[in-house]
Amino acid sequence: MSHTPPPNRKGRPSGSGSFPWRAFFQQSTTPVFVLGKGRRLRFANTAWEKLTGLKLADALGMVCSTRRRSTPLAAALAPSPEAEAGKPDRARRVASTGRSGPPWWDITFTPLAGADGPIGIVGFITVVGEPIPAVVRKMPPCVAALRDQHARAFTLDLFVGNSPATERFLGQLRHTADSHAPVWLVGEPGSGKETAARVIHHTGPHRDKAFFGVACAGLQPSLIESLLFGHGGLIGTGHIGTVYLKDPAALPRDTQQKLADLFSDAKPGIPRLISGSTRTAGEEVAAGKLVPDFHTELSVVELRVPPLRERLADLARLTAHFLPDIAVEPAVFAILRSQLWVGNLRELADTLASAAIAAGAGPIKNEHLPRELRVRAGIEPLPVRPKPLTLDPLLEAVERRLIALAMTRSQGNATKAAELLGVFRTRLSRRLEALGINRADENKT
Repeated sequence: MSHTPPPNRKGRPSGSGSFPWRAFFQQSTTPVFVLGKGRRLRFANTAWEKLTGLKLADALGMVCSTRRRSTPLAAALAPSPEAEAGKPDRARRVASTGRSGPPWWDITFTPLAGADGPIGIVGFITVVGEPIPAVVRKMPPCVAALRDQHARAFTLDLFVGNSPATERFLGQLRHTADSHAPVWLVGEPGSGKETAARVIHHTGPHRDKAFFGVACAGLQPSLIESLLFGHGGLIGTGHIGTVYLKDPAALPRDTQQKLADLFSDAKPGIPRLISGSTRTAGEEVAAGKLVPDFHTELSVVELRVPPLRERLADLARLTAHFLPDIAVEPAVFAILRSQLWVGNLRELADTLASAAIAAGAGPIKNEHLPRELRVRAGIEPLPVRPKPLTLDPLLEAVERRLIALAMTRSQGNATKAAELLGVFRTRLSRRLEALGINRADENKT
């Protein structure tokens, strides 16, 4: 007598009534999920719930696709085109945590074929690059040494000097570095705004985190938004201590507003904002280039970086900073103090670098400085412009001598003189008149 299998129960294939497949998958530590027709979630095991932080009852029926309005989890579980075509496939996906870095998910898609075509897809998730807990995370010694070396290059000593402008600015830097207030640095091009921002960062409470600088006029606004607070942006990593915006007024106003809303939030993990510009925040608002909220919220402390012409008493110290191992003769500083330094510290650094190359292995002397600096200092005369080579006076002098010689040989007879010169007499008469040569004997025959 043959055994007749029991009728199919919903969710179980024919002949599998005695196999507890749900319990089988629940025992697995590998996250497993099953997608039915229409890419809807039909099953997920306990390991999947632990990985995603979501109960199956709350996600059952979710459509897994990469459409614009899909959740990060739905996009991560979406089957690849190959899997939907019935071919096994493997894809690396961004984890549904909302970060673009590790951990990632490597998902193996296994299509289930039926008599009338694919009936579903089984997915197996492997976590790749799972982050190391903070308690066991260690920085390699070489990286730590490099970071410390970089931090030592941006200390308050860079702004120590004898000029009143330097002393005042140094005191402002000390007070500003101890706070978390947003800073607006205003100064001429090349005066050291970004250097001052780095000094504030490496002296302040966020020195253990990274300094991130953004040239607002040189990058696309969408790229800046993505870098800072887009999907996987740097702001949410907790590794950035200070963000420096160079010329924030160059950004579109809607981007400025987003930045103002972000950095005015006092939530933990939000880095400090420092902005640098050649104009004050108030001037940028008055010109219509900066949103008022940016001025109100993000320029709480406004510092003026002194230009180099106000720091001429610090030239020796600045030169020693730019050229730490090169001797400079005292007479050189007299030339340096006489300059306007429109490009400020950047121009000084370029000038000293050029002089060091010209000096070779020896000390820098006056003659190693660019010629225009020596001329402006009055120790070298202006170059003498050569006299112009005018052709007409030279030709006229030669013509005068030839006509005079012909008139002498012809004893003043203009007709014979014209024959000697090989020209018509009428032409000779015009030249005699133009050159002012005596024509007393012109009519002799």
